[in-house]
Amino acid sequence: MKVSIKGAAEDINLGDIGEMTFEIERILVPTDGSAPSVAATEYAVMMAKTFGATIKAVFVDTGEAALSLPEEVIAEDVFEGDLHPMRGIAVAQAMCQSNGVTCETEVAKGGVAKRIVHVAEDWDADLIVIGDTGRTGLKRIALGSVAETVVKGSPIPVLVVKAD
Repeated sequence: MKVSIKGAAEDINLGDIGEMTFEIERILVPTDGSAPSVAATEYAVMMAKTFGATIKAVFVDTGEAALSLPEEVIAEDVFEGDLHPMRGIAVAQAMCQSNGVTCETEVAKGGVAKRIVHVAEDWDADLIVIGDTGRTGLKRIALGSVAETVVKGSPIPVLVVKAD
């Protein structure tokens, strides 16, 4: 994201305030197929359409799905033969296609928050758009731990989307 403001906050003179610009070319949207991540994807697609930006939808595979018992996965996570988290990638692709937005996808492996930040940095993202809670975040009262960690650890601006 390129933001230009003439003057620093500490020594700003109102007469020195000039034109501000805001350009977003690359938006990273982490998705795990949960309702909050789908809501974040909707915001990301709307922003990408508005700014003419490209989206990268990323799912971080922690390997935990492989540790689940088959009946647990079937009970909670199956969507037309795909694991629920991969549904988020399919939803992002469909939303982008329906709105004329270029969409890239990636499946990364590792710690979720750390991989999200690394993917954003490696891809040179201008903005990360993330849901307020993920699949495991529903157990928390406050901001989901992944979203909170991304906000605190990212040098890239992060927009947290609150799901209904």
